[in-house]
Amino acid sequence: MSQLKNDIATAIIPAAISALLICVVRFFVIPWSIWKGAALRLADMRKQDEAQKLVSSRSEFPVFDWLRAAWDGLIFLSWFIGAILSLMAFFAVAFSYFGGFVSGLSAMISTLITTYFSVIFMSLAKESLIIILSIALNVERLAQNKRT
Repeated sequence: MSQLKNDIATAIIPAAISALLICVVRFFVIPWSIWKGAALRLADMRKQDEAQKLVSSRSEFPVFDWLRAAWDGLIFLSWFIGAILSLMAFFAVAFSYFGGFVSGLSAMISTLITTYFSVIFMSLAKESLIIILSIALNVERLAQNKRT
């Protein structure tokens, strides 16, 4: 029993640090990772040769493939659109009758923060779509294997 207490006592601080890194730091870093991944996938798409594009066009689910790529486009563009919307929010609030510079700045910052974290939800929707597509592809493969 005392061995268990010693194990727990020595593990509490590393566990707390790991929990903080995962739950707090990663929460603020993951939008950047998601956005960067979408940008790199879009850039790689431009480099595909014609043979790869032909294979992609013959997919069993061309609409899902297009939608998956479109989600990357939306994730990539979201921060640019968010920057424009934040400027519009600033001017709309700052120059309104009940607004002012501080209110406009607050609207701008809240729009930027919302846009920064919105990629998490966009990526979650994309991953859900990919899971559904993977399940559909695997069911189709199983059905074809049963026939043969």
